[in-house]
Amino acid sequence: MTPMVLKPLNVPIRRPALATVVAATLACGDSGTGPAPSPDPEPEPPPPTASATATYRVAFEATWSASTHPTNFPGGAHFSPLIGAVHNAGVTFWARDGTATPGIESMAETGGTSTLTAEIQAEIPGDALAVVNGSGIRSPWGTTIQAVALREHFPLVTLVTMIAPSPDWFVGVSGLSLRDGEGNWIEELEVVLYPYDAGTDSGPNYTSANDDTQPKEPIRNLRGESPFSDEPIGTFTFTRTDG
Repeated sequence: MTPMVLKPLNVPIRRPALATVVAATLACGDSGTGPAPSPDPEPEPPPPTASATATYRVAFEATWSASTHPTNFPGGAHFSPLIGAVHNAGVTFWARDGTATPGIESMAETGGTSTLTAEIQAEIPGDALAVVNGSGIRSPWGTTIQAVALREHFPLVTLVTMIAPSPDWFVGVSGLSLRDGEGNWIEELEVVLYPYDAGTDSGPNYTSANDDTQPKEPIRNLRGESPFSDEPIGTFTFTRTDG
């Protein structure tokens, strides 16, 4: 028997169209002629840093007079020398509803400043930065304290003066911050002043004889209580001078 010889069939072989797929992929890619990507936006500039120091001028304008407080208005009306401190929240030299220290008692009853000055100096260095002093004035009138220096960690001011003559009455501010809620120094701030009773003398009138209060009573506001009317006694205006 003659052996059978198998001949190859002339059938074309189909191969995967890899070249076509690759070419299509390349055709769909970035040709390098499209628009360039947008640059990243510029970062926001940081907020300005608050200065670590500030200097203020303090103006005291007294408005206490026979026209604003007519009941038994005294002759020789005046205010004692201004006395106070630059400090932080670690110390309080007086506060409404608090008890007067010997320094506040002396200031409110006699206009003396030495005892309160000693109390402030006892906190330096520490929670107080400096003593603040100003002149006394007759009323109505005004006076100014120049160059009251504050620092970042000492942003508070306490300042008082006796209403004279009186048993133990005074006006002032306690722990007044000269920075706003964002930590920036306030450019100008006006504080309206009303009378306070130091709680150390029970005399009812401007020229009452000494009547020591025992025990001491809390410091309280006398606005609208005789002999005072509902009108202010004056104003403190704090104006920044180095801004």
